[in-house]
Amino acid sequence: MRFEGLDNEIIARTGATYFAEMLIGLILAATFYYFSKIYKRSYLSTWAISWAFFSLAAFSLGFGSWYGYNRIDIIRLTSTYITQVGNFLYVIFLLAGLFEYQRRKKIKRTYLLLTTLAILGISFILVWAYRESTNEREVLMRYFLRVGVRYFVIALGFFIAWIIAIRSRLFAQGIGRRIFTISFFLYALTYGYYFSVALANFMGKNFVFPFFFGMIEIVVISATGQGMVIWLLEDERDRLNKINKELDSFLYSTSHDLRSPIASILGITNIARLELTDETAKRYMDMIDNRIKRLDLVISDILKLSRSKKIDLKIEAIDFNALLKDVIADVKFNENAPAIRLDYTAQPDHVFSSDYQQMKIILGNLIANAVKYHDVNKPDPMIRVEFSRMGRSVKISVEDNGQGIRPEALPKIFDMFYRASTNADGTGLGLYIVKEALSKINGTISVTSEYSKGSRFIIVLNQA
Repeated sequence: MRFEGLDNEIIARTGATYFAEMLIGLILAATFYYFSKIYKRSYLSTWAISWAFFSLAAFSLGFGSWYGYNRIDIIRLTSTYITQVGNFLYVIFLLAGLFEYQRRKKIKRTYLLLTTLAILGISFILVWAYRESTNEREVLMRYFLRVGVRYFVIALGFFIAWIIAIRSRLFAQGIGRRIFTISFFLYALTYGYYFSVALANFMGKNFVFPFFFGMIEIVVISATGQGMVIWLLEDERDRLNKINKELDSFLYSTSHDLRSPIASILGITNIARLELTDETAKRYMDMIDNRIKRLDLVISDILKLSRSKKIDLKIEAIDFNALLKDVIADVKFNENAPAIRLDYTAQPDHVFSSDYQQMKIILGNLIANAVKYHDVNKPDPMIRVEFSRMGRSVKISVEDNGQGIRPEALPKIFDMFYRASTNADGTGLGLYIVKEALSKINGTISVTSEYSKGSRFIIVLNQA
């Protein structure tokens, strides 16, 4: 098989351009197929099929260019037929994906199959018509049916796609939408121009295709695919943000509503313990009271987490001395707290910029944990708090000489609901809340610990 097109440098480059388009199409087809499996969206698989047909059309165009434009054998005819079918189905499945997204409903595959069969038949007629004719007028008609009609269908399809994208309220505003919406229009404009050239040639005007023929397609095709992918990611991000907000609201309202019946149950158990005389009944009542208090603690921590996510940041100057005093006031009546010494030296320059409520949540959880998991039987149980500056950053250290953390537990202590110790009642949410709050105020946390000797948590806040 001899490729006559390779003898002409311009045709050889044109064929190479089509093969480059084929690779772009394959990458986009694989990308949308991958996302369709992750997000379970029918329109993504439809777009994957669309770009697969585009790749098929680009391959057959490249092959036909290299094989030889002037040949009329079965190989050349088959290549032209595949080009027509691939381009038509590329447009059809692109529009089908847009309709599926807009209507939030999957198009029946029967309709797409029937459309595909119709295109197979129409393409056969367009390609085989006048295939052996030498009459000048019929040769022009053959050229128009194969080239002009193809360009017209692509231009019309992308113009319709542009109208759908620009008018649909479902396409969220974002850079992705702007890119692919503009690309749809440019795609339609480019192929509309190609169609006008083909129409002029059919009418005997002897127009030639511009020097950028093929190259501008790569730019527009790449922009279209990139815009569609960016829009997809933006759309999924917006959808997940909406779900997270709804989940946070549900979590907050549900947890808040549970506090009232729990408070009522605790009140009833307190009254029951005063009135009961049977020791077994009292013991069971104490067990109920203990479990209810633990449930209340879990709900309280969930509310803290939800409140931390909901609160809008308010960056202001914070006096660390006053902040620590406020935190200590909240934990000083906790079990073990009176027996633990606080080691902190207040300084007037201990001032930094951050969100007060987030910092109170962070410092409060660290000190409450240090109290809860301390060993008050040790000589001089203490919690040491230090404040220092490192250039534009602030370093806060919370150290204790309590139980410490086992080495195997250290990598997991910031995970949700993970409890490194079973010796005290805890929810496993405290350190997770600390890490989440720090992520909001541009801070990090690290820990060093030696089991049975104590732990040290270091917070670093990057100051703007």
